[in-house]
Amino acid sequence: MTRPAAIIACLLPLWLVAQPVVVVPGFDRFQHDAPAAQIAGGEVLINELNCIACHAADKEQPQRFELRPAPVLFTAHNPASAGWLKRWLNAPHDLKRGTTMPDLLHSLDQKDKANAVEGLRHYLVSLNPPLETREVFVGDSSTGKKLYQSIGCAQCHSPDAKDNGKDLPLGELQQKYSQVQLIEFLLNPLHSRPAGRMPRVPMARKEAEHLTRFLLSDGPLRKDAILAKSPDALKLRKEGKVLYQKLKCANCHTTRNSNVVADLSKPLAKLDLNQGCLSAKPPKRAPHFHLSVKQTKAITAAIKAKSTALTAQERTHRRMRQLNCTACHTRKDLGGPDVARDKFFLTTGNDLGDEGRLPPPLTGVGAKLTESALHTVLRGDDAVRPYMITRMPDFGEAHAKFLVKHLATADARTNVKPTPREGNENKVGRNRYGRELMGVKGLNCITCHQLSGHKSLGIQAMDLAHSPNRLRPEWFRDYLINPAVFRPGTRMPSFWPDGKAVSPAFGRNTERQIDSLWVYLNELKQTRLPEGLEKKGSFELKPDKRPIVFRTFMEGAGTHAIAIGFPTGIHAAFDSEQVRWALMWHGKFLDAESTWDDRFTPLAPPLGESIITLGSGPAVALLKKLEQPWPKDGLQMQGYRLAKDGTPTLLYSHNTTKITDTLTPRGKGLRRRLEFVGAKDNLWVRLATAKVFLSDKPGVWATENKLSIIAPNSQVRSIGGMSELIVPVKFDDSGKATIEIEWHWQ
Repeated sequence: MTRPAAIIACLLPLWLVAQPVVVVPGFDRFQHDAPAAQIAGGEVLINELNCIACHAADKEQPQRFELRPAPVLFTAHNPASAGWLKRWLNAPHDLKRGTTMPDLLHSLDQKDKANAVEGLRHYLVSLNPPLETREVFVGDSSTGKKLYQSIGCAQCHSPDAKDNGKDLPLGELQQKYSQVQLIEFLLNPLHSRPAGRMPRVPMARKEAEHLTRFLLSDGPLRKDAILAKSPDALKLRKEGKVLYQKLKCANCHTTRNSNVVADLSKPLAKLDLNQGCLSAKPPKRAPHFHLSVKQTKAITAAIKAKSTALTAQERTHRRMRQLNCTACHTRKDLGGPDVARDKFFLTTGNDLGDEGRLPPPLTGVGAKLTESALHTVLRGDDAVRPYMITRMPDFGEAHAKFLVKHLATADARTNVKPTPREGNENKVGRNRYGRELMGVKGLNCITCHQLSGHKSLGIQAMDLAHSPNRLRPEWFRDYLINPAVFRPGTRMPSFWPDGKAVSPAFGRNTERQIDSLWVYLNELKQTRLPEGLEKKGSFELKPDKRPIVFRTFMEGAGTHAIAIGFPTGIHAAFDSEQVRWALMWHGKFLDAESTWDDRFTPLAPPLGESIITLGSGPAVALLKKLEQPWPKDGLQMQGYRLAKDGTPTLLYSHNTTKITDTLTPRGKGLRRRLEFVGAKDNLWVRLATAKVFLSDKPGVWATENKLSIIAPNSQVRSIGGMSELIVPVKFDDSGKATIEIEWHWQ
């Protein structure tokens, strides 16, 4: 080998490494040896490089090729200084190694390129919103580095925050962002990056301050250059706008106060794949993405491939590749995290092992979580593993809706036996047995698991109170029978090996035992803690974030009482036997000891004060004559339903008329809304009884016990030495009626 050839051979690997290549984790982290894998990788690249923003997909290709929203130019969360723009437009791959932003000016000579950059940056700077003046925060760089490496940043970006041509690049952040701007960006990146590839990681502002100090600690900080407003500058701005349109920037980017329209090129199916963007040296006006040979081959294979409808699994996996889900999670047939970064998954629950530090596997997650729970998780809300330091980010509403739908379909299990539910009362579980199984004399679940905020007796594993709102009941049952099938390596034992119960409860009936646990967890807020967690004097029910609905034996409301406690400290009790509101009070809610310990002890009184007792008899009655006594019956109770916020609506009927009755807190009182469906003449609602009702303006009444009632169209009648405040039910032409009133008292 000659000396020059030897030198070239030695330097070639270094030269290849130095060349900028676009970084797309959804492609780079997967194998592409097999033809199908190569096509799948090409589809990911076409979507991530936003090819169809310029080249429309064929009518048979919409599932395979999708438009990706590019960053919004410009917002307070995504600003750009004139200095940074100059470097970015000249050589985006030098400033941010691996960026998906192509070089649009690569074919120009030095002079023409300089003129183009000047025009473009003058135009683009004019699109910047006015910069907000805010207090400069300090933060701590070392704390920021720890956050960066532990909350999840280091799984997508390089662990040292240095662009390496392999991980998603950060670019020279200190030249683009001021500290205040970067804080705002980190708190809500979806504002200017709607594609969701940079998701919102839940964090406090103080944490964002620390992160920005770490991320901006390298090199000189940004200095805003104010461009002159001379006639020459205005001319450059106009030239820049023309060039912005000519280069088709608006095909990808949206901008504030800009009306530049998209300009499409040839459709994807009609492209010459040896020319344009895919050629080794793209021609003039074609963007230069700096694709590798492997990437070019994959894109070519995907465009040439015969269009076929994708399965739910394929669509799901492609979206998960785009969002880089396997940087943190493992999913069968898709992949898992980089083992070299395992050390960055940390936990505060060191006794939990890997289950306490590694994000949960996504295999079968669509069959595990309810759709509402999965949506909540994908929006980065309701973290149920507080000991896990890596945080689940928010990918935005569009991705959440897509993945909820497709994961549920892709992961649906066939021939799954449903759990016994309503109508099979003799086959389902019982609350009391669930409590027994949960406690120290049962299966001792509370030795490992927290329960409703109460610490377990041993390791502090996930709080089981989250289960009913998150898990599908069939998955819950099958997981308890064989946990290792769903999570290999878990320390969770099976108390029903091969489906056979260990505990003698319920005659060792596996199905009824597991359903008893499910019933207990569903009714946890209105039942007592299991043996081993319960402490004397811990029976007071305290509404916190949601109302408590508690069925009990109660003074003034009878043996079929439904007590409703609101977090605002205003409560009421409904007598479901007489079908009426019976009591209202302020302050504390209820003590559940008598209900839980012995249902035949004296009836439970309200714990609070300012107790208002309402009249006996049904809430709604048929009065053919106003002189007749209020009937003692006539209503049929039909249960209640809960709104999303936990507010109950009582359901009852009068013959064919269906009635809903809802109380909501209002100030120091309650607003009541009744809705009627199915017209029936002469129906009346009784709001209260008293010796006398006083009124100083229409529709407003007061009683001797300081109860104030706001009730339009109401009237008072006297029957048997007492006064009754009543309201007529007036149906419209569709057979519906609504009545709203308010109760207030001190």
